[in-house]
Amino acid sequence: MNTQRTPPKRRLAEWVELIQHREMPIFNNTVHQVLRVSEDELAPAAALAQVIMQDPSLTTRILKLANSVYYNPAGTGSGHTLTSVNRAVVVLGFNAVSNMCLAATLVDDTIEGATRERVARELARALHAAIQARSIATAREDKAPEEVFIAALLHRIGELAFWCFGGEQAEALDQLYRQQPAALPERAQERILGFRLNQLSGQLARVWNLNELVREAIVTPSVLDERVQTVVLGQQIALCAEDGGWHTEPMEKLVKRAAKMIDQAIGETHKMLQHNASEAAEMAAAIGAQIAVPHIPQQQEASDQPRPETGSETAAAEATTTDAESTAPEPDAQLQLRVLRELSALIESGTASLNEVMTLALEGIHRGVGMDRVVFALITPDKRTLKARYALGSESERLLARFQFTRLPGQNHPLFTVIERQQARCLRGEALADVPATVIQALGRTPFMIAPIDIAGQGIGLLYADRASSARTLTEPLFEDFQHFAKQASQGLTLAARRRAR
Repeated sequence: MNTQRTPPKRRLAEWVELIQHREMPIFNNTVHQVLRVSEDELAPAAALAQVIMQDPSLTTRILKLANSVYYNPAGTGSGHTLTSVNRAVVVLGFNAVSNMCLAATLVDDTIEGATRERVARELARALHAAIQARSIATAREDKAPEEVFIAALLHRIGELAFWCFGGEQAEALDQLYRQQPAALPERAQERILGFRLNQLSGQLARVWNLNELVREAIVTPSVLDERVQTVVLGQQIALCAEDGGWHTEPMEKLVKRAAKMIDQAIGETHKMLQHNASEAAEMAAAIGAQIAVPHIPQQQEASDQPRPETGSETAAAEATTTDAESTAPEPDAQLQLRVLRELSALIESGTASLNEVMTLALEGIHRGVGMDRVVFALITPDKRTLKARYALGSESERLLARFQFTRLPGQNHPLFTVIERQQARCLRGEALADVPATVIQALGRTPFMIAPIDIAGQGIGLLYADRASSARTLTEPLFEDFQHFAKQASQGLTLAARRRAR
């Protein structure tokens, strides 16, 4: 028998009163990025706005303050609500924004326990939905895609605020969700709280003077308005991907809706939406929201068909190794040159993203340099953990799952020191004695090459490559080609970052 005590219920109005005067925590990386841009006297307001819009909590704070009586005395009654973060930054000034960040509490300092997972999911869904909605809005030539982005980002602001400040009732709701996973969330919310959390979102949007599009999308999501429907579609895509991945019947229906809305082929639309998910994960990682990244489904999670079981994994591995050398990619100088040209053209276009740059770099190393397995791994902001972001080559899905390493305090770990020293290494022969047992257990005892990836000298991760499947030798010319791709990727990411900051 369940003897859990249900905390006393608060009315919706009491929750609004409780939350409206509190400030949700923001991410450490957001603070650092805001302060860095604020210190640049030549930085435009748009550069600061782009940083702010990566973080739902800071976006809410900025719009609340900019629409307060002090900064916007005309108020919403006269139709003078500031709906753009860019305009809000101009009104507030860089100093006010940086001061707000300095006074802010940080997510990692305040959110813990069972509700931390709920906060992570809400953040992931907010960022993912916002990227999807903005992409669709841009494709259909919306008059202000930034407003659509903000509306999708803040669509579930009540849910996010509740998991931040819900206390005992948040824990009770979390427990009910876990006990009854098949039940409708709205039913569970009404049972524990006496109201639905989307009602809290609508009330907070009103008292915080968030723009009309935010309020309409929350309160009347079925209204026949293209902009509202774009916001709602972004939310539905994010939720559907989270629930079942990218290759389900419900997702196919959403893809068709998006394709019809932007007048684009279904296949191209599907690719666009999957690319948007990668961009959302990049944004989460960039602001230090590592807790959100695993909850933004990527293409790999659903695109690979399940393989049939054919005996033990050991037997399968042995069977694969037998003919691996005959199917392993050979060095191809012409392909290397083509990939490098594509990479240069992408960088020169000024639209290069982390996803596009690293995908090309991995392709060049795998098929051009002729490596069996290639991985790009990101390092966490605390510099303690490396985790695979992309992988190509043999058993790439398994490699993505296994390539995650944490350095112990004081440990001389080659995967981490290569980033700190900004110097590539080829570990073979006696040098393999430096490799920790955890790496050998995950990847096998095999020679490998690693090279740092940085943006403006700041290490963000590394490239890893080996010839484990074919057991071929790693030569010096291969190592030089591998380093060339790593350097090109770092230079491209640095140039792209500088152009975006202008």
